[in-house]
Amino acid sequence: MKNRESCCAGFRGTAVKRILAAASAAALLIMSGCRRNGSEDGIHIYSNGTSAVAGEQEAYQTTSNAEFYVPNGMVTDYYRTAELTDQDKEVYDAILNDLGNHRERVRLEVDSSILQRILEVIRIEQLAYFHLSNRWIEVNKQTQDFEIVYEYRLTADEVSSMNIASERAAREIMNGITPEMDDYDKLKYFHDYLVLNCENDTESPYSDTIYGALVQKKALCEGYAKAFSYLCNLAGIENTIVTGVTVQTNVPHMWNMVKLGGNWYHVDVTWDNPDDVLHADYPEVILYQYFMVTDSVIKNNHTIRTYPAPPPKATGRNENYFVREGADINTEEEFFTASQNAVLNAVKNHEQSAMVKFASNDLYISVTSKLGNNSAAFETIRQRAQSDYGIRIKLNWTDYYEQYRILTYIIEYV
Repeated sequence: MKNRESCCAGFRGTAVKRILAAASAAALLIMSGCRRNGSEDGIHIYSNGTSAVAGEQEAYQTTSNAEFYVPNGMVTDYYRTAELTDQDKEVYDAILNDLGNHRERVRLEVDSSILQRILEVIRIEQLAYFHLSNRWIEVNKQTQDFEIVYEYRLTADEVSSMNIASERAAREIMNGITPEMDDYDKLKYFHDYLVLNCENDTESPYSDTIYGALVQKKALCEGYAKAFSYLCNLAGIENTIVTGVTVQTNVPHMWNMVKLGGNWYHVDVTWDNPDDVLHADYPEVILYQYFMVTDSVIKNNHTIRTYPAPPPKATGRNENYFVREGADINTEEEFFTASQNAVLNAVKNHEQSAMVKFASNDLYISVTSKLGNNSAAFETIRQRAQSDYGIRIKLNWTDYYEQYRILTYIIEYV
């Protein structure tokens, strides 16, 4: 949540050169959400102390339709599989081939609305294709055909080098997965890693990419969402990316959905970043308000965009953070047990925060009005942390998410 409202400040459609004779072909081909276009000469990438420069991808095999290296797992395949017709898929493959080979002019053979929709699917799901900076439609004066004109911000060598560095970073993250982890644990691990290791950044030209999130560790919402999707792919967890806008400010936004136990859930890593004030005081704090939530929760402050197609419905609760952690409170009598569950689960993993959620505003107000940092309940939890795990803690709380009936515990280790 650091600088939350600027998470997609770079979102804008690039300028369209309107040299069209037919109004039907005049389409603004919005390809970039949360993006700041730019390029760097002489890219030199560092990943875990190892440099990757243009040309290093020669040691890797390129894909069949691209002149640059595309690592395994950098394709998310929800919209293409579920929403495109066989004819659309043929167009999709042709466009992907054009982009993969840096073609600059291509004859437009489909309606511009179809082109726009498929370009959006490619933007969302082809995670390694981040090299396009601009595109428009114009008339070829000699043939009188409409052509798609593409401009690129990176060469094939540069894209390969950045994908190699991103793959290395992802492999290091995947090494943190243990045999005891189920899919929920893996998703929480990916979520927590990105919150703790990546910061919101509106200046980096690659804040919309996996490279920005995992290598530079600076990203906007698009970079967070694509990095999370990539890690899910590597873990074999079905997922998709969702686009929309924030309700109060109408700022374009991007986040994830994952499928677990037969149900879909929303995950918004960007909005689970604490804001600057809380982060400055407690830099290791992680929030879970938007981790594994339903449509009804996400719609409190997100408007879901149904383009290029409606995303899946999210109605399940079993894998929600508060349910899984035993931190869902329906009565005052449940408060102590829920707090103890959440805090001890966090202490077991040496985390600095835990959250509990109340079923109603009245219940939240009734319980929190009686709380104090030295309450008997807190002392009991501190004693359990020491007896169960041999760990001494200080325990405080904040009403950071008061409007959502959430109490956030801050855990300090002593």
